Amino acid sequence: MLEADDCVLVGVSGGADSVSLVLVLKELGYRIGIGHLNHGLRGRDSDGDEQFVSELASKLGVPFYSRRISIRPEKGNLEASGRTARKEFFRSVCEREGFMKVAVAHTRDDRVETCLLHLFRGTGLEGMVSMAPVSGNTVRPLIETSHKEIHNYLLASQQSWRTDSSNFDPAFARNRLRHEFIPKLTESFNPRLLETLSRTVELLQCEDAWMAELTSSWVEQYAVQTPYSVSVNVDALRDVPVALARRAIRGLLRQAGSDLLDITFDRIEAIRELLDSGKSGKTVQIPGRFVAERSFDLLILRQSENEATEFDYVLPIPGTVHIPELGKTFRAGVSAGTIVPHASDNKERVFVDGGRLGPCVKIRSWKPGDYYKPVGWPGGKLKKFFQRTRIPRSQRSRWPVIVSDSTVVWVAPFPVAREFAPSGRSQKIVTLEVL
Repeated sequence: MLEADDCVLVGVSGGADSVSLVLVLKELGYRIGIGHLNHGLRGRDSDGDEQFVSELASKLGVPFYSRRISIRPEKGNLEASGRTARKEFFRSVCEREGFMKVAVAHTRDDRVETCLLHLFRGTGLEGMVSMAPVSGNTVRPLIETSHKEIHNYLLASQQSWRTDSSNFDPAFARNRLRHEFIPKLTESFNPRLLETLSRTVELLQCEDAWMAELTSSWVEQYAVQTPYSVSVNVDALRDVPVALARRAIRGLLRQAGSDLLDITFDRIEAIRELLDSGKSGKTVQIPGRFVAERSFDLLILRQSENEATEFDYVLPIPGTVHIPELGKTFRAGVSAGTIVPHASDNKERVFVDGGRLGPCVKIRSWKPGDYYKPVGWPGGKLKKFFQRTRIPRSQRSRWPVIVSDSTVVWVAPFPVAREFAPSGRSQKIVTLEVL
């Protein structure tokens, strides 16, 4: 959790838990600094907390860093907004002052309360084992210590602390749980309830870590990531146990860039339903501007804003043109002579009978009714061709179609259209390629 030479920023609110944490770390000889975020929610009391912590830092002879902010609740959740603000404050101080780790004063009681709150609201195993002892560069040295033990330590040390009156406000669910619900359960069912539940959380944490490792290995083996999406074979995901499939979907969403906020159980189940037969072409909208799409034998997770709008550009012959919607550049080159070049191994390049082209071609997005007759393939509607070659529906709007007048010349990376293929009678050869 902590190494002897770690430089640690300790988050101190002024309450009993954080005060005891900074005293213990100082006594153990760690190089520490104190960080305090004044949320300004309780007026003079908030200012009093900041003054108290500042004086404590002076008494201990350690650096003190503070900031005053005005919190805007995230979707009405004041506690979540405060947590987000503190993380950002600690991160900025660490970056600026060179602290290696952040120590926060969550206790055994806090962990049990969080587990129960998540359970009551609905959660999986991952949500029940939050507040890990170590999470990135954040450590929780008191995670196995009770509030009672902390109070006894401070009393023995003759160290005062601040009491936040909002910790007794029944409007907050955690306060109702701490002061009403848990005491009644302790009295009625188990006098050592917090200790018992804490041990249960530890057991669940071990099992969650094991399942997370299995999921990570599975995703690493089967997931295919591109700049725009992450995909996985439907049969592979359908054949694993349901618990692993649900976790894998969450892992795939993370790879696609989702923070998993507001990703409910029902949403995960809706994505799993895309694995059923007959669901190719179906999509599920995901909070955070993401989309899950079934495309033939693939489940694709992508950001919805990556879909390109319609585009239409002119490529002079010879010349180049850049298409920002695709992030690609196309080039047309000309060579004189009657020697027909061999087909290129590069699927991003084709040779065209220049005598059948005008001074330019157009590069545009696919349109309904486009007809394509590539060399070596049966001719037909381009839509059917996309389906036959299993081009995902979400990618078709991004697929460049090169046309002369209204006739399709080439759709990379497939062969050139038959009527534009060069022959021994060709007087000019045009090379079309994607750079």
